[in-house]
Parts: sequence; structure tokens; C-alpha cells
Amino acid sequence: MEANSNQGYVSLANGPELMKLLEDVFTDEFMRQHTRFDDFDGFRFSSAVMVNWKANTIVYAPLLLNSFVKESTNFSDWDEMVRTAVDLRYHRS
Repeated sequence: MEANSNQGYVSLANGPELMKLLEDVFTDEFMRQHTRFDDFDGFRFSSAVMVNWKANTIVYAPLLLNSFVKESTNFSDWDEMVRTAVDLRYHRS
């Protein structure tokens, strides 16, 4: 995955691989416990105005996505949400 930043937007190459990883870490249990969504599909649907989740290169404005995450989850921003999900999924003993 390669991230590029341009004029307030971030682009992430390898969208399908990234989506597979996100779907793996954002389990239904995680989403119900830490967000107002039952699953990651609900989160993606609700944030589709800010992010085209189906693109080969995902482009989003961090400010908008972070605001959405802050309003609809227990996290202050997207990075914190991803880090927490990864830690819980892969580093839990």
C-alpha cells in the first residue's frame, strides 16, 4: 500500500487489498462495540460520500473522514480506529 497526499486528500493504492485487510480487522464484534454500526458495511455505506471504498485507489479527505469517525465511533480519528482494530485483531493474547 502506498499513500500519497495532495491538497488535503490522501490516496491509497491497492484498494482491493486494503479493503480485504480492513474487512478482516473491522469485525462485526468490533464495530458493534466501538461504533454506532453493526458491521463494517454499514460504516462504509454511511461514509461513502467521503470515501469511494470500491476504487482501486482509495482517495479521501482526512479531515472529513476523521470528523465522521469522531462523530460515529469511540475514536478521535481514522488512524486511531485502524490501529485499535489491528491491535485487537492480531495482538490479543
